[in-house]
Amino acid sequence: MMTLKEVQYLIKHIEQGTLEEKEDLRNEREKKDNIQRIVLKLIEEFGELAENIRKNTRFNGKNIKGTIEEEVFDVFYYTIAIANEYGIELEKVFEIKDKINQEKYEREFSLEEGRENYKKKIYKKSEY
Repeated sequence: MMTLKEVQYLIKHIEQGTLEEKEDLRNEREKKDNIQRIVLKLIEEFGELAENIRKNTRFNGKNIKGTIEEEVFDVFYYTIAIANEYGIELEKVFEIKDKINQEKYEREFSLEEGRENYKKKIYKKSEY
């Protein structure tokens, strides 16, 4: 399983077209244009997701094309690409925002408690 940090790294390099580390030499206009491109792609993917939800088109284990699963991935991809453009570390933001939501929605458990519970269940299943 990949961490959010690893996913962000991968998408950054997919967008750059190389696994090599390279300095961002784009000017502000080029950065703005790229963000607009990504946002438009995100909106497009949301539309496709909505259509597939309406049709309840699910992945059948053979062809993912045109399914809810494919479109959820695409929305996730472009959301992360936007975070990358702004230098947002999603793991840090996730922890900060989760603490706010835990209090706001009076949730009984923290992110860390949920994570530990998940690990226990996974390890328990692998014992069989």
